[in-house]
Amino acid sequence: MKKNNLQAAIILATLFSTFAFSAAPVSDVTGAEGGSVEKQLEKFTRLLESRNRMQISMQNQLTQLSKELREIKGGMELFEHKINEIENRQRNLYQLIEQPKAVSTTTTTTTNNTVTATSAGEQSAYQAAKDLVLVNKDFNQAITAFEAFIIDYPQSELLPNSHYWLGLVLYQQKKRKEARVAFLTVSEKFPQSAKRADSLFKIGIIDEYLGELASAKDFYQKVLKEYPNSTAAGLAQKQLDAL
Repeated sequence: MKKNNLQAAIILATLFSTFAFSAAPVSDVTGAEGGSVEKQLEKFTRLLESRNRMQISMQNQLTQLSKELREIKGGMELFEHKINEIENRQRNLYQLIEQPKAVSTTTTTTTNNTVTATSAGEQSAYQAAKDLVLVNKDFNQAITAFEAFIIDYPQSELLPNSHYWLGLVLYQQKKRKEARVAFLTVSEKFPQSAKRADSLFKIGIIDEYLGELASAKDFYQKVLKEYPNSTAAGLAQKQLDAL
């Protein structure tokens, strides 16, 4: 009887232990797994949110960069436009050139031969100086040639043109102050010269380059006042508008 009771007790104890052992791990594992999954989900959610924030930030940066690139492109186009305007204005310094006046030879027969010979010499020297500029592109020699012409032919009808050309070549060689003197000579000593309006305009250009804006405006306005219908007046007005 005792033996049977002992066996029954052992069986009950075994069953109880087995039940207790098996029940506890199931609860623990479920809890552990549940906590791990939740943590993984939270971690995954945070990663997604972080990635979304990074994508939004990158998109904002790309948008800003695109805007800055458009602004830079627009600024470069404006800069190129301004450069072209300046180059076009300066190109006028070399393009506003007229042919020299024809030399009259209607005098007496004896005098006519002398005047014709002298005019031929003047014309030849003058044309040679121009060719040094237009054909040979030898600007230093051209300066010397025009200076020599001015000394050799002080009464020549081509004198104002020679001063004008001298001013152009000096300006091309970046000798702007010397060029200003040449143009000023045309404007002051040869008031009837066809080069006077252009000379006044070019003095304004030089003064503007040298930072003498008040003087530049005075010369531009002088062109507009004295030669309102000239090409130089149109250029002077553009310069005034740009100041």
